[in-house]
Amino acid sequence: MPRPARIQDVAAAAGVSVSTVSNVLNRPERVNAGTVEKVLAIVAELDYVPHPGAAGLRAAHARSIGLVLPDIANSFYARIARGASDAAFRQGYALSLCHSGDDPEREAEYFSMLVAQRASGVVVAPLGADPGRLERLRRRGVPLVLADRTRPTAEGCSVSVDDVAGGALAVAHLLEGGARSVLVVNGPREIRQCADRHQGARQAARRVRGAVLEQVVTPRMTVECGYEAGLAIETAPDAVFCTNDFLAVGVLRALTERGLAVPGDVRLVGYGDLDAAGVAALTTVRQPVEDLGAAAIELLLDEVEAGPDHIHEARVFAPSLVVRASAP
Repeated sequence: MPRPARIQDVAAAAGVSVSTVSNVLNRPERVNAGTVEKVLAIVAELDYVPHPGAAGLRAAHARSIGLVLPDIANSFYARIARGASDAAFRQGYALSLCHSGDDPEREAEYFSMLVAQRASGVVVAPLGADPGRLERLRRRGVPLVLADRTRPTAEGCSVSVDDVAGGALAVAHLLEGGARSVLVVNGPREIRQCADRHQGARQAARRVRGAVLEQVVTPRMTVECGYEAGLAIETAPDAVFCTNDFLAVGVLRALTERGLAVPGDVRLVGYGDLDAAGVAALTTVRQPVEDLGAAAIELLLDEVEAGPDHIHEARVFAPSLVVRASAP
C-alpha cells in the first residue's frame, strides 16, 4: 500500500518549510494569501490529511472503524452493517456509519474525517467503484477492506459473494422446472454484480438445449423499475429472473395486474433474500450478507493488529437458493 503523504512531502512540493505548512493548516492568518493558496493546492494534490493532537496521540488509533455504505435505507446494506457492527463490538471496537450515497466526493470526505479522527480502518461498499476511485482512498494510508466487491489481493482485502454462481443457480432452477424462455430483468450493467449475475444466467442457459435467454436492463434496481419492466413485457416468457428482490417485487405486481398468474403462467426468481422476498413469497438467491460484514471486520482488524505480517485475502462466499411459492 502506498505510504500516505507527510507534512514534509507537502513542504517539499510547495517549496516552503514544514513550519509554514503547519501555519497554513492551523494559523493561516500568519501566512500571505499566495502561499496559503499554493500550499492548500499541494495538500489537495497529495491527499495529505493532518493528524490532530500531540505526537503521542498521533501514534495511537481510536478503537473505532468506519463503515461507508452507498444506501443505508437499503436492507442489503443494513444487513452488512448489522454483521459488521456485531463483529466490531465483539472485538471492543465502535462502528462509525457513513452514508455516501455512492458519491465519490462525499466518500473521500468521509475518509478524510475518519483519518483525522484516527479510525483504525475503514470498510467500504462502493456501488459503482472504479480503480482510480479506490486508489484515491487507499492513498489515505488507512487499512481498507472492500465489501461486496472482489479486489486483487495485491491491492488489499475484499469480501464478496460469487454472483456468477448465484445467477447460474437462479436460471438453472427455472430451466430444471421446465422453462425454456427466460427473461432476465437486470440493473445497470456497469454495476459489477449485475454483470456477474447475468453472466451466470447465460452459463446456465447454455447448458440446456433449446433454452432462450433475453435481457431487459433497468436504470435502477427498484420496485418501481421492476414494475415498469413487467408492464413493458410484450410476450410473457416462461420465467423471469430478476437480479435483485426489489425488481422482482415490481415485476410480480405488474404481472398480477396484467392477469398473469405467478407461478401458473410465469415463474419468478429474485436475488438477495431481502425482507421483501419473504413477504412476497419469492423464490430467490440468498446471500450471506451478515457474514460479509463480519468477515470484513475480521480482515480489517487482522491488518490493523498484524501490520506487515498481514496477508491480504479476497474472501468469496457461496450463495444458495431459497425456494418459495413464486417458482416451486
